[in-house]
Amino acid sequence: MQNRQLKTWLNEQEYEQLEYEWKEQLELLSELKDKPSDLKRYEEKLKQANFNYNRAEGYSSKGKHNTAKKFYNKSESLCEDALEILQEILHHDSSLRVWFDREISFDVGGDLSADIVSLPRLVTSRSHEKLSDDSRLTSKQSVKLVVVELAMHKIGRDIAPASKDDVSKLDKFLDVDD
Repeated sequence: MQNRQLKTWLNEQEYEQLEYEWKEQLELLSELKDKPSDLKRYEEKLKQANFNYNRAEGYSSKGKHNTAKKFYNKSESLCEDALEILQEILHHDSSLRVWFDREISFDVGGDLSADIVSLPRLVTSRSHEKLSDDSRLTSKQSVKLVVVELAMHKIGRDIAPASKDDVSKLDKFLDVDD
């Protein structure tokens, strides 16, 4: 749905609400682009691990199992490094947990291990292994939908109820025999 259509369908206040909500989303996106440097260290290590894992998969599919094994081992080593960085980061600043796509627990028996699939991704990642997005983020389409739904819900609620005098006049009008 286009903004010019919404401008004709919504009243001025509702359209301003739409613009305000989208502006907030853009500000949040801007904040998310400015990642703390510690997270960038983790993300880079994870990227290297992923690169080596993908190379290993490629060599494996071509039947070059010895070369693939070297890249799998390198990927695993990089995953271990990433896990150490992650533990260090969260030990120093646990508030950075909000940047990750899943709950992180270093307890024995947890889901976290030094493999490419189980390592947490940043909420800004486009990885297929990412489990969830930042719950605060919504698309422009979603912002529009919410504002339109609120406007639809308000239809008829802003109208003042008819006075008793108006109701009796309407009743008399409707009771007139033709």
